[in-house]
Amino acid sequence: MIKIAASCGIKICAPRQSRVSFFNSPYLAHFEHRAIDIYPLSSKAPSPVEGRVRYIYEFSAPKTKQFQMPTKEYLIAIETPISSEYLVRILHVKPGVMVGDYVNVDEPLGEMIRNGHFDTWTDRHLHVEIRPHDDLLRARGGLPIRVVLDGKSNDAESTSEKARCSKLACDEGLKLSAFMGKVVALKPRSVLVEGPKACIGPFVGIPVFVGEGLGILDGGVPHYGFGGVLSLNAVNIGDPVFLGDVKIGRVVESFADGFSMFEAEPFTIRLEDFSMKGISSYISLNGAYRWKFIPQAGENMNLDGEVSVNIEPQGQARPL
Repeated sequence: MIKIAASCGIKICAPRQSRVSFFNSPYLAHFEHRAIDIYPLSSKAPSPVEGRVRYIYEFSAPKTKQFQMPTKEYLIAIETPISSEYLVRILHVKPGVMVGDYVNVDEPLGEMIRNGHFDTWTDRHLHVEIRPHDDLLRARGGLPIRVVLDGKSNDAESTSEKARCSKLACDEGLKLSAFMGKVVALKPRSVLVEGPKACIGPFVGIPVFVGEGLGILDGGVPHYGFGGVLSLNAVNIGDPVFLGDVKIGRVVESFADGFSMFEAEPFTIRLEDFSMKGISSYISLNGAYRWKFIPQAGENMNLDGEVSVNIEPQGQARPL
């Protein structure tokens, strides 16, 4: 497990073999940088914190016609040794624990589920917030969550891999708006493609340019209308965000932990001749990374091997 985020002294951990996202969601908590989604490889939900299970709520999930789904949603609240004033709120997990159980980091909480809170392309995950103990049920009310960049864990750090992908991100100006990538998975509602990547601390993701230099993209763009960028360089309100030479947004808020939130601008994406709805970007913790593209609804794709990825501005001029 690796420490990835914190608030009020409470540290949130995720498995090294997982991916995480702070901004890739249409929900308010992610827009305000007050939640994190953790995507483990297994269907088992590992506890992101140590503590005692204080509350378990079962309630109805939103209805959707997009796919068959469970009708239930679950909330698990854990009190850590750090604070009894604030609890860790976890959603999208059918509990395998009971109120009063004490769990350690990485111990299973139950089975992850998908329901009407999910888009068709969204994978199973834990949604994690830190909340006042008497304010667990509202959509609003989470505390600001900030990224932890030290990357310390019990696993050996892959420093050579980090150095390699950082170099890849900086070489040749990253012509990300047009590159050849290898299809590694083709699903009805998503396509995974090998492509360029960049590293910041323990985090690996899609390279973008913002402010004074390189950043990592985190968000569903352009379809959710906003996204996040993690950068170690100075970023100011109003700075453009570029994917290759295509502007994909403009910074509207900058946080103290190195993340900035940007308002997305429209752009088009094509894999060969197939139009994509957007890029579902996240952050990897294990050095491996795949670009995740969302096809347009009803698109019957036939993609295999090396494919061309082309990102074009929409209603904006390319920089000279």
